[in-house]
Amino acid sequence: MNQFTTTVLIILIGAVVGVLMEKSTSYLIKRRVNTLRYHQFSGSLSKTIFWAMMNATIWLILVKLNGLDARTLEVMLLLSIGMILSVIDISIKKIPNELVLMTLIIGGAFAITGQPLTSIGTNIFGLVIGFIIFFLPAMLGKGAGWGDVKYAAAVGFCLGGYGILSAILIMTLFLMIFAAYLIIRGKGNLKSKVALGPFMASGFAAVLLLNLLNTNYQLFEWGMLF
Repeated sequence: MNQFTTTVLIILIGAVVGVLMEKSTSYLIKRRVNTLRYHQFSGSLSKTIFWAMMNATIWLILVKLNGLDARTLEVMLLLSIGMILSVIDISIKKIPNELVLMTLIIGGAFAITGQPLTSIGTNIFGLVIGFIIFFLPAMLGKGAGWGDVKYAAAVGFCLGGYGILSAILIMTLFLMIFAAYLIIRGKGNLKSKVALGPFMASGFAAVLLLNLLNTNYQLFEWGMLF
């Protein structure tokens, strides 16, 4: 299969998956709310096209960066799940268990097949770290919800102990930028409640992408972030 054919296939498959992502998002939202109204990210042809183009573009960039291998496929799937999760959390402030489970399954599958089984302890350690860091705020009612706790644990399992800490640091940076935006625009303050899912997904995505870049371009002398 030549490069042009591969590119076309990635674009087509990515676009189809993007449409399915929009439909899945609407379905998961409707299962959790009492209204059948379309949410702000769906309900028109232009939005469907946007989902298709966005996912196809992301997938194509990832393949161009790292080639079409197991690591690239893992990142493609995890980023697509993160997009769905972010949209749902923004829309209804809930993180579906189905998406948390899918994150765990994908992370587990690639962890088992892509490295020695003795290294799985790193993934379990990351799960524990992610769970503990978000469990305490959830118990105290300080911003994090139980969906955030479960998703942080799933992200920790995928990234390992050091990776989840990196993702949380990046997430915190994004939160600080968003808080500054709210304050400057007069739309909120440091106590304003926000959906944490998109920020956790962004930190997760950042670590995954940085590791892909580092694999090919050696950006960090200390190696991978997980």
